[in-house]
Amino acid sequence: MSSTTATETLSTTPITYGKLRYVTAAWAPKPISQPFGLPDVSEYDDERLMPLHDIRPLPTLDELPAAKEGTAQLLTHGFTAVKHPSSLHSSPYTAASWRDPDLVQKVYIAEVEEMLKRITGAKTVITEVLLMRGPPKSIPDGPALVVDTRHGPDPPTKEAPTEAPANNPPPLPAHLQDKTIFKFPFPNMIGFSPVFGGVPPAPKTHLDFSPAGARTHIRLFHPTLAAACARVIAAEDRLHAAALPLAPHYAPAPDAPRWAIYSVWRPLKPVKRDPLAFCDVRSFAPEDYVPIAVPAPTIGADGANRGMHVMEAYVARGSAAHRWCYVSEQTPDEVLVLGLWDSAREGDGGAAGGAMHSSVELPGREAEEPRESLELRCVAIW
Repeated sequence: MSSTTATETLSTTPITYGKLRYVTAAWAPKPISQPFGLPDVSEYDDERLMPLHDIRPLPTLDELPAAKEGTAQLLTHGFTAVKHPSSLHSSPYTAASWRDPDLVQKVYIAEVEEMLKRITGAKTVITEVLLMRGPPKSIPDGPALVVDTRHGPDPPTKEAPTEAPANNPPPLPAHLQDKTIFKFPFPNMIGFSPVFGGVPPAPKTHLDFSPAGARTHIRLFHPTLAAACARVIAAEDRLHAAALPLAPHYAPAPDAPRWAIYSVWRPLKPVKRDPLAFCDVRSFAPEDYVPIAVPAPTIGADGANRGMHVMEAYVARGSAAHRWCYVSEQTPDEVLVLGLWDSAREGDGGAAGGAMHSSVELPGREAEEPRESLELRCVAIW
């Protein structure tokens, strides 16, 4: 593990400033109406122009393990980025191939999973969600997740051995009611609909999971994911039955496999505006994390939505100490890997290796073409 600190420079100088949005200390959360949604942008009352540190130059996958001191690494910074072209960039594939969900599943998922195994050393990687971001064709604010609202009977589920957020999720909003076009295959494909188009970038500082939210997610999101994480769930349940807190006891337990959740982010064309910014985990203080209750679907083995459960995520309070980074004008052959949760980092406090992130507005770039990107969320098990 590198000995660098959050105050050390990843590149020579920050090349620009970007607008980032936080919640204030006085913020009172309102119910979230979108599955896997975030608070409305109007609730982010603390807007700041923050320096963005460019993490270029990027190593190749082969160069990453021995990269020079200060290179962004998952175990120190909470993120990394590599040059990693996809087969979909070469003949016989075209730009349109990236919008073909069958091709993306057949070709790209395997590439990403193998890449993550090489970067992390994980033995198993499961892709659970693919999210296409780009201009929406309808629903101006765009759903964070489109769902199949054909509810069946709730299946028996086992709750995570952690306290759930106190508030209950509200009903689905009107624009998601009775839309039988929405389906939940596994992995879940979001933003590929020819009817609704992509999901717009999210200009809101957030982290998809708290430790409690990560544990709830692997149990309740989809039975395929729960089955893949069976050893993790069994080890956590044994500790819970023995009344042992998970944070200090899970990682050292001999029968507890390390597990993590990552987001793998690739642009579909060079990024000219609204790049993804991500914050060095070492620059975030525990008091900067603000937990929120997020409604999330519980999916049956048949792909139908069986109801909703509450999952915990984080938004953030602002601080001048936050060290925000990005990849300047990121290209389609460059891949960003964000940590969202890592059981090996839970003893570090905060968000257990999860990196806060947000779409960031660059002053003067408003007239550039909208950003288009593809994100894969993957669970890794050692």
